[in-house]
This record gives sequence, C-alpha cells and structure tokens, in this order.
Amino acid sequence: MKKFNILALLIFAAGLVAVFTFDTETTRQIQSRVLGLLSPFIHSSAAVERAAESATAPQVNAAEVKRDNDDLRVQVERLRIIQQKYNQVIEENAKLRQIIEFKQSAPFKMTPAKVIRRSSSTWWNSLIIDKGSLDGIGTDSPVITSVGLVGKTSTLAPHLAKVILLTDEMCRVSAKVEGTLEQGILMGERSALEVRPELHLRFLSRNANINAGAAVYSSGEGGVFPADLLLGRVKRFENREISGEAIVEPAVDFSTLDYVFVIEMQAAAP
Repeated sequence: MKKFNILALLIFAAGLVAVFTFDTETTRQIQSRVLGLLSPFIHSSAAVERAAESATAPQVNAAEVKRDNDDLRVQVERLRIIQQKYNQVIEENAKLRQIIEFKQSAPFKMTPAKVIRRSSSTWWNSLIIDKGSLDGIGTDSPVITSVGLVGKTSTLAPHLAKVILLTDEMCRVSAKVEGTLEQGILMGERSALEVRPELHLRFLSRNANINAGAAVYSSGEGGVFPADLLLGRVKRFENREISGEAIVEPAVDFSTLDYVFVIEMQAAAP
C-alpha cells in the first residue's frame, strides 16, 4: 500500500475517533447521521442474536407442564376437601355448644340423643334415635329441641327408640293459642313424601279471633306433654261446620333434625 493511502486511512480513523469521542454539536450531528446509516445493520444483527438465543434455549416439555398442572389440581382439590371438613367440624361444635347450653338452662330433666336413622317413606312421620330403655327413656316421652316440640317416643329397644313426629297424625297434643282463651287438639296429617305437612289445630270456637302469626303452645292437658312447649305459629284460621280450625306452621324444621332431647316426665301423684 502506498504511503499516501496509509496516511489517508490514518486520517480517516482519527476523524472517526474524534467524531465518536468529542462531545460537540457538530460531532453529535455526525454521530446521529452515522447511526441512521448503520441502523438497518444493527437491527439485523440484534434479530440474529435473538434467534440464536432462542435456538439454544431449553425447549418446554408439554408432558411435564401437563403433569405439573394435574398435580396442582389435585392439591387444590385436597385443600378444598380439608376446608369443607374444617367447616363441618366448626358447625358441629357450634351445635354441640348450643345443645349443652340449652340442657343447662332447660327446666326439665332431659336426655340428649342423636338422630341416627330416617326413612324416605316415613320422613314426616318418624325417626330413630340412639337412646333407649337402658338409657332411661320411656314410652310416650316428649322429644324436643331448643326450638320446640319434635314428637314423642313409641317403640323402645335397649339403646334405640322410635320417635313419632309432631307432623304425624298419630301424635296429638293439647294446645292453646297465645293471647287468647282458645284451646284445641293439634295433629299432623298424611301427605305426599315431597310435600311438607301442615299442622291442624282443631276444635276451636267458630269465628274465634285468632290472627296469623300467633304462637301455639302445649297446654299441658293429658299428662303426656308439659305445658308451654312451642308447637308452631298460626298461618290462617278457617271456620268449619261445627268448630273453627287453625292451620299451623311447625316451629321445628323437621327436615334438618340432628340432635334432640327426651324429657323425663314425673309420674303423676296418686
């Protein structure tokens, strides 16, 4: 290479160094133009680098991702079951606490019992509890909850008892209407399995002044049920041919019975 060409190359290199090292208005303009000319080549090289990095990056295994997702679903379902069990335990503890408080405050001597069996064919008529004759349970003993009257015991076994529900027509209770002098006999009715039966308070006075919502209590007549047990509330009053009749909504929700109390009645004095 000729000396002139070498000298020209050195001068050009020095100019480039000056352009990219000195911070003046002129050099900044020159740098901007040079970067503009070189920008296509810079973008192309960046794209080539990204493609090379993507090619060398580890590939995602679809089977592993699916397996991880399945494991996460199993863990979530397990946690959901644990949460449900926890909520059931909390609810059960609340029920037991309520039962203990009611037993301590009730004016009766009572035996707590758990409902262990109900049949769909006799859902509104009877149920089975886990206490019987060897537990001090007698026949025709009143069965209640903290809300009101459930029914009375009938057939007994050593540690089992059948309870005739208030909604059965065979369980009849002498009853009175709150705020009135009206008294009658409250009984259930036979109905279809899917229909919740109503209670009928019969032998009331015709044209009796009984308002909807009035509470109905046991009167204590007959000696089977103690007085002032809540039976339900009046839905409507109807005049019959001879007497009046009130349709009563039961106080107890018979579809959700878990625990009950059997009252120990005192024998009548001779």
